[in-house]
Amino acid sequence: MTKKTYRDKNCDLDVLNKQIESWFSDQGYEVQGNKAEGSWCLQAQKTEGWRKAVGASRAFTILIEGQPNDFSVELGTGEWASNLVAGGVAAVLTGGVSIIGSGLATGWAKKIEGDIWKFIDEQIIFKAKMKSAQEIAVLKEQESMQDKLKQLQDAFDQGFIDEVAYQAKKKEIEHKAQDHLKNNELNEKLLKLKNALDSGILSSEEYEKKKAELISQSSHAELDNKLSQLRGALASGILNQEEFDVKAAQIQKEIAFAEKLKQLENAKNAGVITQEEFEHKKAELLS
Repeated sequence: MTKKTYRDKNCDLDVLNKQIESWFSDQGYEVQGNKAEGSWCLQAQKTEGWRKAVGASRAFTILIEGQPNDFSVELGTGEWASNLVAGGVAAVLTGGVSIIGSGLATGWAKKIEGDIWKFIDEQIIFKAKMKSAQEIAVLKEQESMQDKLKQLQDAFDQGFIDEVAYQAKKKEIEHKAQDHLKNNELNEKLLKLKNALDSGILSSEEYEKKKAELISQSSHAELDNKLSQLRGALASGILNQEEFDVKAAQIQKEIAFAEKLKQLENAKNAGVITQEEFEHKKAELLS
């Protein structure tokens, strides 16, 4: 087998294995694989008739071993393991895996080998990265939203709710998902700011200023989003003008209060005001 070692690539090896599997499947290969702790084994072979035509009786075998920042990928040919799922990685290795040799079928195999290595390198460099906490949160939120929308669609299809209720609930679910996404984005930016402060890139004064700017921008975006939702409800007849005006005023008041409270907290954290002064000013805001 030919082998390459990769370090400091932050590569999600599960994703890499699945991408290689998809590449072979898209090329018309039959694929099988298995996974053990810290290792992934994949075999791919063409149809029996095609293999006989070109004299290629062996299967491509790929073995991935290691951790996201220190792993190896091996590629060669070996006997197709009839018990790979049951026998695991050992079923392939004990069957014999070799470097791609020479001959008619080998010329074809070497070309495919080059294509595979090129694909693997591209995936490692550009795509199969470990996801950040924010990316994972976004994916979970998207999955949750899709599940809720499906349940809502099922309820509508079965006649449990009418068209008006369905559209109102659908918008509510979508808007909540958008709010969660924006909150995740804000938290990610705030975390990067804190890291810049901790590493000395930003001074405390610069940090507090940029933090306040981010929160203010987020508040304005949140207000615009909520008012847009209300306008949609007004246009669709879910709210009348009076209800719209009341809810719009309430939203503006809540967001203004949240922004002022955040400014107070920033002032307290920066030592501009004491805890006692903070509590007093907070009480004034609530009154």
